[in-house]
Amino acid sequence: MIRSIVLSLTAMCLLPAVQAADEKINYTDHVRPIFREKCFSCHNTNKKSANLDLSTYSALMQGGASGEVIERGSAADSYLYMLIAHESEPYMPPESDPIPDAMLETVRSWIDGGAPETSSSKVMLPKKPKVDLNVAVSAGDRPQGPPAIPGVLNLEPVLHTESSTAVSAIATSPWAPVAAVAGHKQVVLYNTDTLEPAGILRFPEGQIRVLKFSRNGSLLLAGGGRGGSKGLAVVWDVRSGERVFEVGDELDEVLGADISADQEFVALGGPQKIVRVYNTSTGELAWEVAKHTDWIMSVEFSPDAVLLATSDRAGGLHVWETYTGRHYSTLLGHSSQVNDVSWRIDSNVLASASQDASIKLWEMEGGKAIKSWNAHGGGTSSVEFCRDGRVVSCGRDKLTKLWDQNGKQLVAFEAFADLALRVSHCDETNRVIAGDWTGALRVWNAADGKRLGELTSNPPMLATRLGQAESALPAAVEAQKAAQAAYEKTAAAHKTESDRLAMGKATLKTAQEMVAALKKDKSVQEPALSEAKTKLSELQNQLAALNKALPALKQAADSAAAAAAALPEDKELMEASAKVANALKTRSESSTTLQKQVESTQQDVTQRETTLKELLAKRQQNQKAATKADADVKAATAALEPLQPQLASTQQAASSAKGKMQDLQAEVERWKQFIALRDELNALEQQQQVKDQQQLAMLEAEAELKEHQVRIDASQSAISQYQQTMALQQKLTTDLQSKIQTTKLQEQEQQALVEKHQQAIPILQEALKQAQAALALLPDDAVIKTSIDGLNSAITAKQQSMLSTQQAVVKTQESVKTDEAAVAAAATTISTAQEQMTAEEQTLSGLMTARAPLVTATAAATTAFQAAEQQYNQAAQAVSARRSKIRPETKIIPSTVSK
Repeated sequence: MIRSIVLSLTAMCLLPAVQAADEKINYTDHVRPIFREKCFSCHNTNKKSANLDLSTYSALMQGGASGEVIERGSAADSYLYMLIAHESEPYMPPESDPIPDAMLETVRSWIDGGAPETSSSKVMLPKKPKVDLNVAVSAGDRPQGPPAIPGVLNLEPVLHTESSTAVSAIATSPWAPVAAVAGHKQVVLYNTDTLEPAGILRFPEGQIRVLKFSRNGSLLLAGGGRGGSKGLAVVWDVRSGERVFEVGDELDEVLGADISADQEFVALGGPQKIVRVYNTSTGELAWEVAKHTDWIMSVEFSPDAVLLATSDRAGGLHVWETYTGRHYSTLLGHSSQVNDVSWRIDSNVLASASQDASIKLWEMEGGKAIKSWNAHGGGTSSVEFCRDGRVVSCGRDKLTKLWDQNGKQLVAFEAFADLALRVSHCDETNRVIAGDWTGALRVWNAADGKRLGELTSNPPMLATRLGQAESALPAAVEAQKAAQAAYEKTAAAHKTESDRLAMGKATLKTAQEMVAALKKDKSVQEPALSEAKTKLSELQNQLAALNKALPALKQAADSAAAAAAALPEDKELMEASAKVANALKTRSESSTTLQKQVESTQQDVTQRETTLKELLAKRQQNQKAATKADADVKAATAALEPLQPQLASTQQAASSAKGKMQDLQAEVERWKQFIALRDELNALEQQQQVKDQQQLAMLEAEAELKEHQVRIDASQSAISQYQQTMALQQKLTTDLQSKIQTTKLQEQEQQALVEKHQQAIPILQEALKQAQAALALLPDDAVIKTSIDGLNSAITAKQQSMLSTQQAVVKTQESVKTDEAAVAAAATTISTAQEQMTAEEQTLSGLMTARAPLVTATAAATTAFQAAEQQYNQAAQAVSARRSKIRPETKIIPSTVSK
């Protein structure tokens, strides 16, 4: 047992110490040898199982039939790692245990470290974060929440050419007034309400051949590429304009593509005649079929995501099960190329458009054509089901048409100058958008066929738009000034006449009111004057009668007084004289009173006559004023009559000119803002690149420091292991030496026992001879016989004991030799471990010295990344502020594509 422990410890100590490799884990030095041992037999240049070649770095990074197999920076998301780790089927290597843990850890560390090719390669970040795109499918129902409308996106075209190319693709959102048209290396988004551009989406991969909105309108897919070179599909978030993902690596351009309603799959087809369906969450190939015999022209998932329809250039039309790829139905009936397919919203009916001029409607349950009609002479290029079941199409007869499901033509829109290629119906605005071979794009009202405007897939650059608006602005300003001056001149004349009219009306009203008032006063004053004159006449008559009686009454009073004076004693005479005198007094007083009343009444009559005369004079005066005011009113009214429409006309002209000027000013400002947004988006993109570069540098520095620390840890662990080994060997040596001493004492005791046996046996043998001699003399003596037997047994026992002890001595001697050899081996092990530990300590010292600059470099890289991240955040804030300035209510929510 001790020997086995010694040998195992010796072997362990004699192994090379853990080597600290100077280079990072890379394909050439670390991963390729593993693949050579475990994988090259099936995955090499000459034998590519699943179309995957692992023998070269470039072939490995290209991937296989299922797409890319390495996700840089994330082994957990790498298809190849999941297969060799037996985390996903089919397990690799097939029908075998997983590769050893050490190899698996090397591959994992390599992928997590960025999957560099060589030790000098720059590590790379993962392409993009993963997002859950899956959505609940509810065909025909409006999605909850606000519709997916583009926020404030970049309007700078990728390029602008002198002439537009043929319209290769058009799509409209199912739940928002948004349209997408294909241009060269770009998609142009439009608001179908205003027909204003809403954004430019870059497609640098080449020409776009197909556009499709997702069934909930949140995503836009473009398929295309470069003919004979590369094909793929790109998906954007409609709200933010950001790329969500891309799939496919076709050897030719994609002609047909679609995303399923649950957003779990993307289907591609083209000149390679193979339908490929990819999983959107992983980018892996879900399934593929090669049943088509010619170029695949169109593909479309049913609105319930259950089926996939595909058509080809030979007239082939097939339907597949989305989730399994199993063949569902072949639809026979077209005699020529099937250019387009479209599903009805209930997923029960499929429309197909063919070069044989027909549109056919297919019922899925029986797989038979339920309607067919010749739609366009020369060939039907494009067809689409409207949400309400109507069908819109266009074709080589240059016409765009709207049909009911029985094939009855509802509207035939004005003809293009060339072949009509693509058409789509905006369900939200009931507008039809179509394009032709020359690049013309028209928008019509589906209700009456009236053209509402035109779009372009080749919009001018922002600087051109700004220049056009700025060049038109001065003339608009001058026109506004002239129109405003004309309006103000007319308004001044209108005001003058209006004031004159108002003043005349006021004067006329006042004079008329005064005449009426004077008339009323006259009607009051004339009866009062008549009454006063009557009263005056009566008073005058009374006064005249009284004045006539007073002289006679005075004479009577005087005579009575004289008589009474002559006859003082005559009381009766005296009383009569007094009465006459009193009557004279009373009548005299009455005369005075009547005189005053006559005078007062005379004054009243005179006053009323004066007042009445004045009233008559004023009445005449006001009648003249009223006549003059009436004339002024008529004159002002006559003058205003031509000024009124002139005022309205000049006001409208001024308002129109001002509106045009303000529109141009707003347009100038708008293009300035979008140019600023373009520059800020470019700056943001540059800052993103800088941030990514700095992050890469930081990750590289961190990885190098981490690898260096791993080497330090390994060196420290080796030193500790050496120390443990020497301590264990030293303890073992002590134990062995103690054992050797004990064993040697045991050997001495055994040797002494052998010597005693050697001395005793001859004596016993001699005693046996003597006893035998006695027995010879006394052969019948039983006691002697018994003695002889006892001596024989004793001699035999002693001989056996001596032999056993001698053998024990030999074993003890061998044990001593073995233990002495073990002690010598332990001494050698201790010496070797001491030498290795000394060398490792020197290595550790060098590693510790080299660590300081790595720590400094990592700190500097982290600081640089944080600064770049801060600059990026500032650039992002500038973009956000600019978007809010352009459209304050816009809120972009990129996460809307997630569940």
